[in-house]
Amino acid sequence: MRIALDGPSGAGKSTVAKAVAKRLGIVYVDTGALYRSIGLYVCRAGVAKNDSEKIIPMLNDIKLDLVFKDGTQCVILNGEDVSSLIRTGEISMYASAVSAIPEVRAFLLETQRKIARENSVIMDGRDIGTVIIPDAEVKIFMVASAEARAERRYKELIAKGEECTYEGVLADIIKRDTDDSTRAVAPAIPAEDAIFLDNSDLNEEQTVERVLEIIEEKTQKKTKKKPNRFYRAIKFLFGKLFSLLYRVKVVNRDKEIFDKPFIVYANHTSLMDVVVMVIAMKNQIRYMAKKEIFKVPVVNWFVKAMGAFPVDRKNGDVSAIKTTLSLLKNGECVGIFPQGTRRPYQNPRETEVKDGIGMLASRAGVGIVPIYIKNKKNKLKLFHRNTIIIGDYIPPEEFAFPELSGKEKYKKISEYAFDKLCTLGEEWEESK
Repeated sequence: MRIALDGPSGAGKSTVAKAVAKRLGIVYVDTGALYRSIGLYVCRAGVAKNDSEKIIPMLNDIKLDLVFKDGTQCVILNGEDVSSLIRTGEISMYASAVSAIPEVRAFLLETQRKIARENSVIMDGRDIGTVIIPDAEVKIFMVASAEARAERRYKELIAKGEECTYEGVLADIIKRDTDDSTRAVAPAIPAEDAIFLDNSDLNEEQTVERVLEIIEEKTQKKTKKKPNRFYRAIKFLFGKLFSLLYRVKVVNRDKEIFDKPFIVYANHTSLMDVVVMVIAMKNQIRYMAKKEIFKVPVVNWFVKAMGAFPVDRKNGDVSAIKTTLSLLKNGECVGIFPQGTRRPYQNPRETEVKDGIGMLASRAGVGIVPIYIKNKKNKLKLFHRNTIIIGDYIPPEEFAFPELSGKEKYKKISEYAFDKLCTLGEEWEESK
């Protein structure tokens, strides 16, 4: 999930974005802090905030990092934590000035987009929905009257012990509004599909609740999709056949957890595990199948009707990954085997888990449902008892891990989910 929260200075975007991120279990990215950090660097160097000729070469000496400490975002400027130093009125004006320099915006653009690609995020700033992540699922432009914003900012600065007047703060806000909305590069204007939220008369909690309502309204498409008739008919027939030939028993089939898109994943013991997954779940499950089987006309029709889509297993198939993400973001459920290949006769804990499930769950912002396939010596066999245990839904906020990013985060999520899968099988075995 990618949420763009734009608006003028003092509208309370950062405070609201932090609270929303915590409620949803997603990453909060304060893009304004990045510009403020550059402004701080320029200010410390004694360079005028509008002197682009001197500022542009200085970018080569700037290294910025966003790190998360105890769930809080911190900005590191050349190795120094400047999170508390960039919130003064002077640095705010510097940030506005340097953000109008095209080279500065280009310098920070890829950093911000990379974070959005790798995480479910809420970003606040001036041009998030128009420039940084124009394809965000939710875009909100939050406004408040200049007087309301000045009052809030004035109280905030007084609480910090800074000397200021309400009139001075109001003048600064009006000037910054003009500068931000009229600059030539990435002006602070709403995206065409952004939803306006005026919080002049709302307190912080009321604003947070309204933002959450907007997010829910915009993501309503992420609801359970009813399986098509052909799928239900084949699933019914296969279910009866498997019950007879493989003595299949499904545990926890009636859990009411399948009202949203998710990744269902299982240990991999047999070629028939896909069928096992399909007959066990209430939702229609989409899954990858090697591209070779789609070349046979009758088989091609059948596997497509059963929810399969092709994947080139010999090469890194980017299109299959994109298809999976698209399905998840549009309310579908996708089945995955985190062990990659079949591991018959082997304890799942003794096998290596792939990072794909972590990447997909993180980027799609969906939860995970484990199912454990329990059979004799981890091998699906005819006329032997085969049990399918459906686990609890794991919501995305449970594995947000905001302190991590990229491959490190994907690996952590995959290992966390796989441990849940293995524990599911072990606890069921102990309860027998």
